Amino acid sequence: MPASTQLALAGLHCASCVQRVKTALMAVPGVSAATVNLADRSAMVQGEASPEALLQAVRTTGFQAWVVDDERDALLVQERAGRREYRGKLWRTALGLSYGTWLMLHMHHLARLSALIAAERHELLTLAALTAAVMLASGWHFFAGAWAALRQRSASMDTLISLGTLAAWGYSAVVVTWPRSLPTEARHVYFEAAVMIIALVNLGSLLESSARRKAQGAIRELVALQPDTATLRDGDGERSVAITQLRPGDRLLLRAGERIAVDAEVAEGEVRVDESMLTGEYQPVLKAVATQLHAGSLVLSGSAEIIVTHIGSETSLAEIIRRVREAQNARPPIANRVDRVAAAFVPAILFIAALTFGLWLLLGPSPHLAHALIATVSVLIIACPCALGLAVPMSIMMASGLAARHGILIRDGAALQMASRMSCIIFDKTGTLTQGRGSLTHIEAHAEYDDKTLLRWAAAAEFASEHVFARAILAHFASTDLLRPSAENFQSIAGGGIQARVEGHDIVLGNAALLRAQGVSLPDLDASLLTWGSAGVSPILMSVDARFVGLFGISDTLRPEARIALGRLRQIGLRTCLLSGDSRENTAALAQSLGIETFWGGQSPADKLALLHQEQVRGEIVGMVGDGINDAPALAAADVGFAIGQGTDVAMAASGITLTGSDLNKIFIAIRLSRATLRNIHQNLWAAFIYNLIAVPVAAGALYPWTHWQLNPMLAAAAMAASSLTVVLNASRLRWLKLD
Repeated sequence: MPASTQLALAGLHCASCVQRVKTALMAVPGVSAATVNLADRSAMVQGEASPEALLQAVRTTGFQAWVVDDERDALLVQERAGRREYRGKLWRTALGLSYGTWLMLHMHHLARLSALIAAERHELLTLAALTAAVMLASGWHFFAGAWAALRQRSASMDTLISLGTLAAWGYSAVVVTWPRSLPTEARHVYFEAAVMIIALVNLGSLLESSARRKAQGAIRELVALQPDTATLRDGDGERSVAITQLRPGDRLLLRAGERIAVDAEVAEGEVRVDESMLTGEYQPVLKAVATQLHAGSLVLSGSAEIIVTHIGSETSLAEIIRRVREAQNARPPIANRVDRVAAAFVPAILFIAALTFGLWLLLGPSPHLAHALIATVSVLIIACPCALGLAVPMSIMMASGLAARHGILIRDGAALQMASRMSCIIFDKTGTLTQGRGSLTHIEAHAEYDDKTLLRWAAAAEFASEHVFARAILAHFASTDLLRPSAENFQSIAGGGIQARVEGHDIVLGNAALLRAQGVSLPDLDASLLTWGSAGVSPILMSVDARFVGLFGISDTLRPEARIALGRLRQIGLRTCLLSGDSRENTAALAQSLGIETFWGGQSPADKLALLHQEQVRGEIVGMVGDGINDAPALAAADVGFAIGQGTDVAMAASGITLTGSDLNKIFIAIRLSRATLRNIHQNLWAAFIYNLIAVPVAAGALYPWTHWQLNPMLAAAAMAASSLTVVLNASRLRWLKLD
């Protein structure tokens, strides 16, 4: 997998800015992919390019950037940059609004100049210079952005605002300087319009920044979970140290009320912790000796001495923050269509503005030039690429933050979009619908070996396995006084079982298909398997030196929420299916108890993949829920893969959506959130498109033949700012969405 570099950006404010930065990043040698997020001003770059080259590429576009290595440091830098940016916008907005308001009140009697006495002309020349100074002070970022875009032979929102305001000021300056060069009826000045346009756009950007900052709350909340210090116990006693000084193996003290700073293992004592911000499940969890603790958890009661296992970017909290950040940068397929429109948006507006100017000059009423100027400036100002650029990323940012609070991590935008369209969802059995904490309830010997010998060899062979059944055998073995021999040549066969060499014997443990593939002749086991299957007991067959010697029976408990969770999924129109490597009898018994009509048992990973493809060929949009290594191929091939958070890293890496806890109801929540997010994105896009579809013709003067009314450029600026804010506020509604 190619390396990735995360960048924080400053100065972006429209879809064209995003396109410029993305184009510049993709042009860097070694970059294989790049996504730029307008909503949180960040970029994720895949490839082997050096950070210095990426930063230089961004700078050539006229924007600032820095590399994000540590989320805590990055958040502090972004917070400082955000505060500076906000204060700058506030100052520029206040300057523009106050001066523009004063100018409007002062100049209303000079707006139409049929004649100029010397005093008035001197005053207007002074106002022209003062207005230019205020425009530069409050709108310098627009002019600088337009110049940077021009140098790259592109255009952006800055281009539209700069052209509009400079046209208004320039025309007014001509009126004041050379009044006789224009007809008497065309001698209008628009100094106040030039300033107020900049002020109103700045005001909209100021309000948008405030709303966007609230949207980034999920990352801030997660980063805030990690304390700055921890209590270290060493040869010098107890002392408080910065978490940056901690190393794996250090011993720390935990007390009630403290946040856990790093991933660790309990060495002495026991505590009850709240892991809800990590798992989304609000219940105290007892942590005794040898159990794992996760950074960010809150100690509710008790005290303990713990041993540090993972620090910094290696902690589970850091991984969750990375996943949330990736989710916020996720791009659903619908975003690609938006990109194509955004790329042509500003050039199209420039063409429409030029066409508007020409038509008003040729066909408009007198004064032709004044009417043409008003219409052209209004078109340039009212067009809003910001709303278009924010429509998708704002909704994604809100959704990913809400999902993280419920213990749901979304890896990519495609998964989020496809989850809204799912028609069928397939569940693995062991560790997914069941709790994955099986217990060994039966040992049935079929040869000269006794139960203890079979158990010793099985425990030795299964010792390196991570499967639920292996843990059940080892847990039962630990309750005996038997000694476990060592094993050699361990091999895990996905979907089949394991094999190893123990005390000179070749041991195979798994399903019937695996043993037959190893050349083992099996007796008639139908009676045993039927009895065990009806009781929900899963059989593990065992052979020694290619000879069948017995069975182990593993009982697993159904998750308490499974029936309710599947019922809720069926209520929203999803077809539920069960797909398992366990015996058909066991799978059928579980399917019947859960009301699942479609099920498949005794399936290998290849079989699971084939069945999943079969459903997709039938036209189903398929979701797959699993937790094990043998589920990874199906999770990756499904339209949407859901990994249970307590499952294997392989399963989580193959899935598009990860549930950090074990509650199956989160699947229902994820699907509801997906559907709500796609609705929100479509609302934003419709709002942005309809706004521009209506606003641009009105600004161009489409209503003039019937109303003899032209849109004031200042109203155009207010409408443009309001359109961006509308998209941001509509996306913000997702924060209050009720999902349970």
